[in-house]
Amino acid sequence: MATSELDVLVIGGGITGAGIARDAALRGWRVALVEKEDFGFGTSSRSSKIVHGGVRYLEYGHFLLVRESARERRVVQSIAPHLVHRLDFLYPVFEPDSLMKIRAGLAVFDWLATAEGGEKHSTLEPKQVREQLPGLRDPLRGAVLYPEYITDDARLTLENVVSAAEHGALVANRARAEALFRDGSGRIQGARVRDTLDGSVYEVQARAVVNAGGPWAQSILEESGLPAPKQIRPSKGIHILLPAERLPLRGATFLKTAAGRRGLAMRRLNYVYVGTTDDEYSGSLDTPRATRAEVLDVLAMTQDSFPDAGLGIDDVLATWAGIRPLIAEEGKSTRDTSREDEVWTTPPGLVTIAGGKLTTYRRMAGRVIDALRDDLGAPPNDTDRTADVLLPGAPAGDVVAFSEDRARRLRAAGVPQPTIERLCWLYGRQLDGLLELGSQDAAWLAPLGPGVPAVRGEVKLAVETEMACTLADFMDRRSALLLFSPNFGLAGAVEAAAIMGGLLGWDAARRAEELASYQRLAAEHGVPAQ
Repeated sequence: MATSELDVLVIGGGITGAGIARDAALRGWRVALVEKEDFGFGTSSRSSKIVHGGVRYLEYGHFLLVRESARERRVVQSIAPHLVHRLDFLYPVFEPDSLMKIRAGLAVFDWLATAEGGEKHSTLEPKQVREQLPGLRDPLRGAVLYPEYITDDARLTLENVVSAAEHGALVANRARAEALFRDGSGRIQGARVRDTLDGSVYEVQARAVVNAGGPWAQSILEESGLPAPKQIRPSKGIHILLPAERLPLRGATFLKTAAGRRGLAMRRLNYVYVGTTDDEYSGSLDTPRATRAEVLDVLAMTQDSFPDAGLGIDDVLATWAGIRPLIAEEGKSTRDTSREDEVWTTPPGLVTIAGGKLTTYRRMAGRVIDALRDDLGAPPNDTDRTADVLLPGAPAGDVVAFSEDRARRLRAAGVPQPTIERLCWLYGRQLDGLLELGSQDAAWLAPLGPGVPAVRGEVKLAVETEMACTLADFMDRRSALLLFSPNFGLAGAVEAAAIMGGLLGWDAARRAEELASYQRLAAEHGVPAQ
């Protein structure tokens, strides 16, 4: 990066920065992307992990946001069909609320989404609702059913980074932009970037810089002595993870307690996760964690919604917390604050994007491209191709047939069924890389550890093709084992560290350090002590 003539330097490797880098590279600009930790490290691995239309925003009158989100779901699913999975959402209606009012709201949602056929909402009687949500509280009037999509947010982010790189972008994690610098006229000209693995510092120059730091966007400005046009208001959201046998949902559902507390419960393979809180946050942006009070609050909401399930604190398998980078609005709570994004273009040479949400990341990138075009002139190929070019893991043909074929081949190689289900849910064409490794040496398809639904080859591919630099990079953001495997995947962490160490040249001390660091991370994602 330091020796390249760049058009655009993007700071921030979350879903927003990744989407911007991809769009800019597809248009022919010379692009670099830097991320201070790991791709998807912050909000983009700690969201509700849904690509959704934002039905609840209708009650706040955010019709343009809902229209954009509802239509964008279809686009994101089309470019990542292997990773963005349909999940039917139920909106239960309890006395004394009006089922007709909710149906009217979903009719507006269908219209904004230009929904057709099976995408449109349907109405269920109470008996039909209980078939999908056993044990749901009374008094139930019925429900509205409509489709949304569930994903793995960290891998969706990573695939956008990989796509950007495939189209010419230079990308680096563990690369912290420490300060912006200017030319003689005061125009932002690049950033001083530190390699956090070895401490080296580089001056990366570009015709324009994009600040896509999410919750860190304001601090990126302030560290360079620049004022933020508006204040970022961090909002903390937490989720708890439960075994699906304790809360046997088929899809997803909105929750509403008798006292009016609202939330979401979503099925992901053998798990159900429930969230979320929406509270102003003033702690460390790098290490948000669920508190015991927050866990008990979300658990109480779940207990109230399913009073006969007998759920207790011992049923909570894991927790996570993420920070929403909201733009402050005077007199509004974080829950009421808009999820819309804004693009700021001061000082010259710098574009900052703030706010926004996972579902609309591609459209957010387009708005940044518009601002860059106004500053730099038209890019070499000034056409938005982000809705047409598939993400790297997407198979070219039918995704169901692809997954069924790879599942059959994995089964023939002796991979256990729970592992196959997870692999096919999380990976697309990367499965071919695993199968190729297995054909060279069957040990790569052996379990990563006792009871861990992963294979050893995942670690090798994460290091060699996905820039995994630490054990947490693999266990958390490449494989999702931190949150979605028994006991945080700890039974496979030693073997994963051994494989990574062999590939990256770690000595015994470094391996022990990586393992200890991951064990601490796992403990922080459990249920906090009293």
